[in-house]
Amino acid sequence: MKKSLIEYLRCPVTGRSLEITDETTDASGEVLSGELSGGQSRRYPVVDGVPSLLVPEDWPEGQRETQESFSWKWKQAPNYRNATKPHYLNWYLQRYGFRDASGLAKFLEGRKNILDAGTGHGRDTELFATNSTATVFGIDISYGIHNAYRDLGSLRNVHFVQADLTRLPFPTGFFDFISCDQVIHHTPDTRASFHALLKHLAPGGDIAIYVYSRKAPIREFSDDYLRERTVAMDPDECWRFSESITKLGKSLSDLKVTFEVPEDIPLLGIKAGAHDIQRFIYWHVLKCYWNDTIDWQSNVITNFDWYHPLHAHRHTPDEVRSWYDEAGLEIRHFDIAESGISVIGRKP
Repeated sequence: MKKSLIEYLRCPVTGRSLEITDETTDASGEVLSGELSGGQSRRYPVVDGVPSLLVPEDWPEGQRETQESFSWKWKQAPNYRNATKPHYLNWYLQRYGFRDASGLAKFLEGRKNILDAGTGHGRDTELFATNSTATVFGIDISYGIHNAYRDLGSLRNVHFVQADLTRLPFPTGFFDFISCDQVIHHTPDTRASFHALLKHLAPGGDIAIYVYSRKAPIREFSDDYLRERTVAMDPDECWRFSESITKLGKSLSDLKVTFEVPEDIPLLGIKAGAHDIQRFIYWHVLKCYWNDTIDWQSNVITNFDWYHPLHAHRHTPDEVRSWYDEAGLEIRHFDIAESGISVIGRKP
């Protein structure tokens, strides 16, 4: 942890500034351990260079299960960021309409403080930090934040904090860009989490989110049926299930079979035209993810990420648009894909 981070942090309970005691530092001045205090006897540890500003005693139902699931997952894949970086960076740039890194850099020009809410291993934090002059804060509720700090903590304009995005340890109105990609649908209440982030967005700032789309009816039925069982599994058992479903996805993909649907079937959400067999089953029957551009373990993690977390809410475009409208945000980009909905909106 850079010592300069302390000036930005606030106690997530009291909102007060924090002080550090009992710190140990390395030769470069990084704080490796210590304790942050914020009044009313609130104490937060710094562990292996990462301040942990969590308030688990106040978590809503299911939040602990979410933290435990994602922490277990990230411990299985310490190199996930590098293994998936080319695929997901392009995915991010396309979904939000930036097209390429120069488009993102133009969007970020002049930003001072950026939040990557739910950074995981720090992929998007790194993207923002290397394409802007802003100070970038990556937060995550899970153990993944330690992998992010290990790999990227030395970047001069980056800070990492273990924190809950629904109770951020920062001043209100502090960030002029908040990105929360593929995260808030895993919280107990997607809409409430969106509004919790908004409290920390400055006037004139932008907030970008990606949430799961509601799928075709048979896929929705399968998702509910399977997840009712898989979320109750211990992580090892669900990992084995995810390996099986990944093998199915790969086997279907390897067939390289395309077939023709002669006409639309609206009741089933099926469109006329050519369909790859793996993609058709993936979108319309059950989630059996496979992507040739990432390695085996990363494919398994993508399926585990769906089947094990307690919450995996799916939303309609109208529903997501309503969150921006009710908050008085100007929608600047709205992308609807079969996988999810990507939106950027500006606060007046």
